[in-house]
Amino acid sequence: MSSKAFLALFGKDRVRGPGLVLSVGLLSFGLAACSYQGAIDNPTTIKATWFSYLNGDDIRQACAEGATLRYRLVYNADYDEQLRSYELVGDGAGGAALTARVQGPSGLVVSKLRLDDPLAWARWTTSQAALDAPALGRLDEALERSGAFGPAPTGLRLFSKETYWVSSLCKDGVFSFNAWVYPSERFDEISFNDLLFGHDATGVTVRPPQAIAPGERFHANVPRRRQSDDDRGNTFNLQVGENGLAGYLAL
Repeated sequence: MSSKAFLALFGKDRVRGPGLVLSVGLLSFGLAACSYQGAIDNPTTIKATWFSYLNGDDIRQACAEGATLRYRLVYNADYDEQLRSYELVGDGAGGAALTARVQGPSGLVVSKLRLDDPLAWARWTTSQAALDAPALGRLDEALERSGAFGPAPTGLRLFSKETYWVSSLCKDGVFSFNAWVYPSERFDEISFNDLLFGHDATGVTVRPPQAIAPGERFHANVPRRRQSDDDRGNTFNLQVGENGLAGYLAL
């Protein structure tokens, strides 16, 4: 990804003019610099590869017959306020290791200032947990009831200021992508959230779902023309495709 495109997506001094539109061909990642390859705990990785991380590219590429179970579920409760990520890796004994991560709200967290790690304030708050086979079975049942292994809602738009879940799941060598946005009937039918939150020991309170004002999405999609427009934070739209993200619009 060029430095100009990166600034247009996430930088404070955004490129002026019309919004930047990228199709799935670019989002997916024919650009190695924007493709998630791991190290999400590195603050620079979050911004540079966030869309690829959401799309589960690393999980998708490794998901084949005989592959280890890997799940990633991301809770976006306004990109600038709270991001929560839950990653599970099969332990080979029917259970899985769970890593819970929380990011946000944006800005300096004084309690995390460390001389030996200047970027500590920007890192995820994390916790680890082990799910035995029965616990993983209950999660799989909840994911099934929530439609996570079924077809994704093609065409669904996910706005960065909204509350939504995105899942990237590799089970039995099959990759499944899905998404749920609030408010909606599909979101109301989610049953895996309580299980994940119940194993979350980060100590960070879950930001509850909040509906945005009807005009907020429209306002965010008006190209920025003044420095004062930056108070809108990071605003972007994602579009769900057949089994992944079909593209995005960042302004």
